[in-house]
Amino acid sequence: MAHELWISPITGYRRIGTKLSEVRTLFESGITVRAIHEPLRCCPEFAEASEMQSLLNRRDFDVAGVKETENGHITGYVKRSSLECGKVRDHLLTFGPGTLISESTPLADLFKIFRDQEHIFVLTSTVVSGIVTQADLNKPPARIYLFGLISLLEMHMNFWILEEYGGENWQNSLSKRRLSKAQEFYEERKRRNQEIGLFDCVQFADKRDLLLQCESLRQTLNIESKNKGDKLLKQAEKLRNSLAHSQQDLTEGSEWNSVVDAVEWIEKILGSSDTEIEKQAQDKADRFNEELWYVSKSGDVTKTSNA
Repeated sequence: MAHELWISPITGYRRIGTKLSEVRTLFESGITVRAIHEPLRCCPEFAEASEMQSLLNRRDFDVAGVKETENGHITGYVKRSSLECGKVRDHLLTFGPGTLISESTPLADLFKIFRDQEHIFVLTSTVVSGIVTQADLNKPPARIYLFGLISLLEMHMNFWILEEYGGENWQNSLSKRRLSKAQEFYEERKRRNQEIGLFDCVQFADKRDLLLQCESLRQTLNIESKNKGDKLLKQAEKLRNSLAHSQQDLTEGSEWNSVVDAVEWIEKILGSSDTEIEKQAQDKADRFNEELWYVSKSGDVTKTSNA
């Protein structure tokens, strides 16, 4: 069943919607920074700095834009922490290349941007209009991408574990306690008349162990070491649980960089997995096409079949 999700057992063609590139395309063309950025609130440049600092404190804003006139364009920005004396214009900072992104920037690209900064300003056309912060990555559009990414990771893990261990042999590599847990879950879901297999009831943590203890799988997926894979898959599981339980803050007390590390690593692993699955799909597709050509020449059309 796992193989059929990815590659047609008859034609060998790769199934649509199982590649990382196809998931990312949804967010590159349809869901962008426009979906989560907030308007940039502004201070008059002639205002007293200390007064603006108090106002920003009350609103819990770390930064604000600066305008010369109420209806004018944003000319720069200020940090709340610097507004202790003088006028706002005395603390004006200019927008540099590393502080601006377009509102059409793919949402999926935001995670690596926030590795080095807590906020970034948004351009609408050529005008600064908004701001995105790390906190905005907790919003539903970003969560949708993360959940899709982690779901895809687990599906790839399923594929390779069943590919490597074959049949039900994976059961021999689980502890009796963990296998018993999966069997209990399996029986419970059977009582609910759910059509599933035992492997569908194995927990993410057990799949992680099955994957990492196999050296050939680590090589296939370019996992540098068992320890590093364990650390990052645990972070992915933690993020998965936070998403599943709608935690307000996806970091749960850790740093955003740990989330960014996990996202980048998952995309890297999925890229390696896609490459290997493509090879299998191409080999099967080539054999199927050869068979079609042979059948067509012999006139025996009864051997052909749809995907």
